[in-house]
Amino acid sequence: MRIAAALLGVVVLAVVTGSAQETSGPLIRAEKKLVLVDVVVTDKKDNYVHGLTVKDFRVWQDKEEQTIETFSSEVDPASPLANRKHYLVLFFDNSTMGFAEQAQARQAALHFLDKNTAPNRLIAVVNFGGSLRIAQNFTSDVERLKQVVSGVKFSSVSSNGDTMGGPALSKAEADFGARTVLLGLRSLAKSLSTVPGRKTLIFLSAGFKLDSELRSELTAVVDVCNKANVAVYPIDVRGLVAGGPAARNSDGPLGGAFLVNAAYAVQQRAGGGGGGTTSSGGGGTRGGTGGTGGGSGGVKGGGGGGTTGVSRGPTTGVTNPLSQSRSILPHIPDVTTQQDVLYILAQGTGGFVIVNTNDLLGGLDRIANEQNEYYVLGYSPADDDEDGACHELRVKVDRGGTNVRSRTGYCRTKPVDLLAGSAKGRELENRAASSAAGNVSAKMQTAFFYTGPNTARVDVAIEMPADVLKFQKEKGKQRAELNVLGIAYNPEGGVAAKFSDTLKMEFQNKKEVEEFEEKPVHYETQFEVASGKYTLKVVFSANGEGFGKLESPLVVDQYDNKKFGMSAIAMSREMRKVNDLDANLDATLLADKTPLIVMGMQLTPGASNIFQKGGPGAFYLEIYEPSMADDKPHKVALKMVVIDTKTKESKLDTGLIDMSQYAHAGSPVIPVGLRVPSKELAAGSYRAEFMAADDAGNVSVVRTADFEVQE
Repeated sequence: MRIAAALLGVVVLAVVTGSAQETSGPLIRAEKKLVLVDVVVTDKKDNYVHGLTVKDFRVWQDKEEQTIETFSSEVDPASPLANRKHYLVLFFDNSTMGFAEQAQARQAALHFLDKNTAPNRLIAVVNFGGSLRIAQNFTSDVERLKQVVSGVKFSSVSSNGDTMGGPALSKAEADFGARTVLLGLRSLAKSLSTVPGRKTLIFLSAGFKLDSELRSELTAVVDVCNKANVAVYPIDVRGLVAGGPAARNSDGPLGGAFLVNAAYAVQQRAGGGGGGTTSSGGGGTRGGTGGTGGGSGGVKGGGGGGTTGVSRGPTTGVTNPLSQSRSILPHIPDVTTQQDVLYILAQGTGGFVIVNTNDLLGGLDRIANEQNEYYVLGYSPADDDEDGACHELRVKVDRGGTNVRSRTGYCRTKPVDLLAGSAKGRELENRAASSAAGNVSAKMQTAFFYTGPNTARVDVAIEMPADVLKFQKEKGKQRAELNVLGIAYNPEGGVAAKFSDTLKMEFQNKKEVEEFEEKPVHYETQFEVASGKYTLKVVFSANGEGFGKLESPLVVDQYDNKKFGMSAIAMSREMRKVNDLDANLDATLLADKTPLIVMGMQLTPGASNIFQKGGPGAFYLEIYEPSMADDKPHKVALKMVVIDTKTKESKLDTGLIDMSQYAHAGSPVIPVGLRVPSKELAAGSYRAEFMAADDAGNVSVVRTADFEVQE
């Protein structure tokens, strides 16, 4: 399944009347949201079936048959599509392969390149060993590709200009969010979204076990691949795998319950939280459907709680469109545990998997042959489809003895700046630019985390009174709407970054509304900005009655991703085990947001810096150590000092804490969670100072976080 625009889940095209037509290219229709589905058809002997027409196909979305409105065939030699450029990526997952398996995979790839590189068949080479590395951007230079595949050090950009036009894949390489191979795949698929046509990604891997966090990441990978029109073809490089179906195990490469001895480390404990690290927040709290705008917004009733994109806890009377996100993942019958992920990637994106064979070259050739063997069907989903909703897809061919492969689903996403150009958006922009203060009080905290050279993701958390929402009865239900706009202004007054969002709340009756209003509303979002000094202004209003206005300085330091560094500090009062948050984490990743996850725990950024004595609380930060991608990385340590802001006395000094337990081999990002020492401190105001260093003599800047402890 692919979406008819590189960056949007569904695209609006221009109108033509009439029934479905066979065309050599897409039929343009007006004011319709057109979903395009790539379909490969084979017979029982795996031969490709040619000569099919639109009358041979049927398409269902969520078990409801759709009317096919456009049809084209890549298999037709007379079609203009047949001679266009094809793009293929060789993705070597070195994080799962041993040296012998890598050698076997690369040897097969060398022979593959001799037969499958041509002026209209461009190939790129990607390596993953804990972080994403673009070894070679798209090119048809076979000798260059063979040098890269064989391991010869070479520039990733061709001096003769024989690379694809448009954005290079190096942006994916710079993505610090790609901490696991699945997030690496997601980042790569995003960078392929502007490359035209159906892209083929050959995933050479030994596979790995899936846990809850990785399954959420896998859901997001399948969704992004479908939006970017990337079909994944995994190859199990282990060859003939002995044994039958293996016992399931929840411990993935980054999964499992990591127990940490450090006194102030955030820990995941058997049987759920405890020890002041896990809050019981969210229970019985009802929130509304979250949204995306600039990042992804989330809303929740409950002090300090909440999450990006969805509410947490029971959602009686509230429909979350992303709650069925796992529906886009195909059901896979029992296979060996490490092959689960390979089958899901293939079937979820319309590819196929090569397993249990030593003929890797034969598998590679079979994949390459499929680049010209697909049909493209288009249909318009219902106009009332909700942004963020996920849908199952099924395609059938009315011809006996055929097998059909297509994507299993897709999810719609909201625009980045949802309110842009609307009356509500203009009203909030005017309020942001005005010197007038808001008449609704609220709290806000921000923290930034580097995503690449001189680029950072800013996490914004806001807490506002629940009575800002004015519920009204509409069609038998209690409904309210919250509009949010944020603008980061540079010193000259220009707009450096912007996000906007609308969150719609819906409850069955007034009793549910009253329960919701018992606690403050928590909203959070993310946006990306370049290094610099800014003033962040956030304005929100509900149902046109009253508005809130928040303002905060935002300073993002210059950063070179080849140097040692540290992020800002986020504070949290709510931490939960990842495997308790499957749907929630799915929603965050599907909205293309980065959750704060450390040691198997997801931390919710807080809008308040106030902690109850002995209550839950954590600091989250990231250390950037480029040597982690090397064979012999440096050792990294972190020190936390807590100072009484009134007396200036040091109240706590952790000394240097070894960060080995937080580090993941190959990833330059070390996510760290430290417990707020509210139990050890008396009521008062404090400043926590953090400093990181490695054994090569590199020392980070000192980051600070002001907080209060209350009885």
